[in-house]
Amino acid sequence: MKVFYKRKPQITSALSIVLFAALLLSLCPTRALSASPAQFDYSSYQQFLDRYVVQGKSIGGIKLSVIDYESIQRDRKKPNSLYERILKQLATFDPRTLRNTQEQKAFWINTYNIGAIKMIVDYYPVDSIRSRKINWFRNPWALKILTIGNETYSLGQIEHEILIGNYQDPLIHFAIVCASVSCPDLNPQVYRGDRLQRQLERRARHFLLNRKKGLRIRKEQDEVFFSQIFRFDEKSFANGAKDAVPLIVRFIDDNEDREYVHTGNYKIRYLDYNWDLNTLKNSR
Repeated sequence: MKVFYKRKPQITSALSIVLFAALLLSLCPTRALSASPAQFDYSSYQQFLDRYVVQGKSIGGIKLSVIDYESIQRDRKKPNSLYERILKQLATFDPRTLRNTQEQKAFWINTYNIGAIKMIVDYYPVDSIRSRKINWFRNPWALKILTIGNETYSLGQIEHEILIGNYQDPLIHFAIVCASVSCPDLNPQVYRGDRLQRQLERRARHFLLNRKKGLRIRKEQDEVFFSQIFRFDEKSFANGAKDAVPLIVRFIDDNEDREYVHTGNYKIRYLDYNWDLNTLKNSR
């Protein structure tokens, strides 16, 4: 009998705790859900890339992947279009629920690229992201363009405050695409946290192999031409391409070229930056 009476209050107490916890969950369902780690569903965005990104094209003699903006503009008017579906997903998603740093970084890279495409689509037709039709001062990066959760972001915020500011990973520069010919090519695959490092390294190598917009070595003239993206980001590369050399040499496969660039015994030049739109319409 003594054992029975000792156990009974323990059971009652445990039952009370369970019932109280259930009551809290029923009263605060949103708060309980937001505490759980989540993943963003990229299936619509992958379908979007499959449909509208065309590889192996050329504009102004520069090889690149292009985007079929005209088809995006036409298709967005259809019910439940991929484009509008992606924007609705982003507008209701809380990135704070992403599971880890790699997932967060991949998410913000993807959203930057979606935001740049939206910038073009919103003002289409334009010939460049720096068109005065978008911004009179040719500075579109300050415009609030993409709604994520309850906040609307500019491309500048996503790039400098979130991606570079939070993660300080220079490989990000090879993945974000500002809708221009001389930008890195838009990756035909969405960026994902579980494979992000490999994806970024592949995009770095792909970009630097392009002699018209990535890297061009001219030993006979003692000069190396670098992309101007290494001059644009003064926080990551305070001294321009000179500071980018340790990063760049990781992705030069030829031993002699890698050693030559590593020495720094050459004149640093910069490739012309083509701001023309990376559009299928103007490609060959």
